[in-house]
Amino acid sequence: MATPEYGQMMFVGQSGTSYGVDLYISDVNNGRVTFDGGAGAGSTSPTFWIPPENVILTDFSMTTGTADTEKIRLCVNSKPMGTVLRYVPHLSTNSNRPPLRIGFKAGSQISAFQISD
Repeated sequence: MATPEYGQMMFVGQSGTSYGVDLYISDVNNGRVTFDGGAGAGSTSPTFWIPPENVILTDFSMTTGTADTEKIRLCVNSKPMGTVLRYVPHLSTNSNRPPLRIGFKAGSQISAFQISD
């Protein structure tokens, strides 16, 4: 049975500005991750986030508890990237999450979909 959870992606822009983007993970295989569109992340939120400047994804964290999915695949402009982020090393309770340095160009549509093993 799916157990939706919340997460966050932290980006740092070329200007040094930090962008914390809340996520909603529905815990459904091949389901889209939704991104905060201004009113918090939820099931009806946008399925992408567009950075206003070149950014680097520096951190991904999520709440533990999903039952059906174990990872997300990042996409840019609706094209899957080779990057897969497993939930376990990125749990919000893990103070030693692995650092990320994944770059995205300004104006790109950053999205992700959920995967079960």
